[in-house]
Amino acid sequence: MQKRQNEASLLLLAVIGLVLYLGVTFLSPFLDKAPALEDDGSGVPAITKEQAREAAEQFALKQLSLSSNRETNVMFQSFSARSGYLQKEHLYDDYLERYGDKFPLDYYQVEINDLNTKTTYYLDVNYSTKEPLGWEINSPKATSSGDARAPEAGDVKLAEKAVKDMGYQPEEFTLKDTPDKNRGTYIFVSKTERIGEATLELHTEVSGGKVTSFHPRFSVPESFLTWQQEQNDRAGLMTRISMGLSAVMTLTAFFIVIRYRREISFSKGVVLSLLFLAVYVGNNFNMLPSFRTSHGEGPSGPEAMFYLWFMNVFTGLMAISTYCFLSSGRKLWMNRGMAPWPTWRDAAFGRSVKASMVRGYLICLFVLGVQRLLFFIAGEAFDVWAVSDPSDSVYNMLAPAAFPLMAWAAAISEEAAYRLFGIAFFLKLTRSRFLAVLLPSIIWAASHTQYPIYPVYTRLIEVTIIGLIFGYTFLRYGFLTALFAHAAMDSILMGLSLMYMGDLLHVMTGGAYLLLPALIGWLLSWLHDRFKRQPRPLQLPPDSPIPHPDH
Repeated sequence: MQKRQNEASLLLLAVIGLVLYLGVTFLSPFLDKAPALEDDGSGVPAITKEQAREAAEQFALKQLSLSSNRETNVMFQSFSARSGYLQKEHLYDDYLERYGDKFPLDYYQVEINDLNTKTTYYLDVNYSTKEPLGWEINSPKATSSGDARAPEAGDVKLAEKAVKDMGYQPEEFTLKDTPDKNRGTYIFVSKTERIGEATLELHTEVSGGKVTSFHPRFSVPESFLTWQQEQNDRAGLMTRISMGLSAVMTLTAFFIVIRYRREISFSKGVVLSLLFLAVYVGNNFNMLPSFRTSHGEGPSGPEAMFYLWFMNVFTGLMAISTYCFLSSGRKLWMNRGMAPWPTWRDAAFGRSVKASMVRGYLICLFVLGVQRLLFFIAGEAFDVWAVSDPSDSVYNMLAPAAFPLMAWAAAISEEAAYRLFGIAFFLKLTRSRFLAVLLPSIIWAASHTQYPIYPVYTRLIEVTIIGLIFGYTFLRYGFLTALFAHAAMDSILMGLSLMYMGDLLHVMTGGAYLLLPALIGWLLSWLHDRFKRQPRPLQLPPDSPIPHPDH
């Protein structure tokens, strides 16, 4: 009877969540610009990276003296500050109507390394029309932009010629009087093209008797840039606080593992930790193109490779931390007479996994609905908006179809740290179940404020609420249910990000990821039923808050 009541309650929550999600999505025009937890908000390119590469190479061969011995990389980039200003001032739709085709907010950046001259070219390509937007040349022989010099005769004429060659009429612009002119930088300000306080400007640089850079830009007001930087600083502070407290939790978990090493079964948690490590390292390699997006003047490859291996070392430390959380968290709950999850040798393991998977999906649907409602409230009441982040975009991955596997890395590490260990740790410190769920949820939420969603404090509130739901899921149904709920939620969001790419392959792949947690749960249950050896009854005390799947 109790089991049927629990299932009915979860089913009701799932229906409520689904109604909220679909209702807010299809009935509210706000969600055209609403931020999403895992969706980067990027536009959909109308051309492929290969087409962008060909367009950039043809332009560089014709206009920039590129040789035939070259190496090319294509990145997805965004004018994030411009997008943010437009959204904050409610000018976004107006901009898209007036300038979206000629000056898109997202674009392809093509890096061409000339292997003969050791020169690096960066060309911005319109991802809808293949037209070059802007470009720059970084030559090892070029005069450093930091070296002050008097402008050479004819520099302004060269800059004006570049403006005309790129399809603009110089007479429609005025040359801005700026100190940068003594370094060969010339800014042409449009007399007519303006949106809000942002005016179209053409930035050119001349060095060594040739134009080395041309970029059309809208001058985002300094007041907005200052506000955005303050927001980013607050997000950075919250992230550092979260990292600091998480480090304290990690050290405590490591101490518990050492302290109770004779009582801990070290095989518990190994599989999950290795799965986390494998998925995360694979994702680091998958994101190699995204590591190129924050480049300097020269080739982006060396910086990207350094960051890749730095991330792999950091990921290794995270895997060790996850293992400590799993081992110590299990020990803390066993000390309370509670088994947080069954093991393979337990007779009920297969049924428990299947039941956890079903419960996880039902809770996931409820969480998705709550999150969608929170986004609606945030947008309507607090004017929340988001910008594209090229470093997280699926368009900057070697294999976008592999991205949703990260749902499992996130679910394993975060549920181990902030639910399995975190709740037990803070329960021991505060002796309050509510605070034991709330405090690790806040720490977890603070680590998510670095996403480009503004104002940044709204993300802290949203993720804390989700953390509370996952926390009480853990207390009521155990670690496996919380794990499946988290993995299913992220799999759905990440799978949708693939489907938004539009092509048939990614639509089908993204759709498959929506069902992947269900397949994994069913497969584990089937394998256990078929290959289990010497099963033993699952030992749970009568007062355990984590129920036996047969109850």
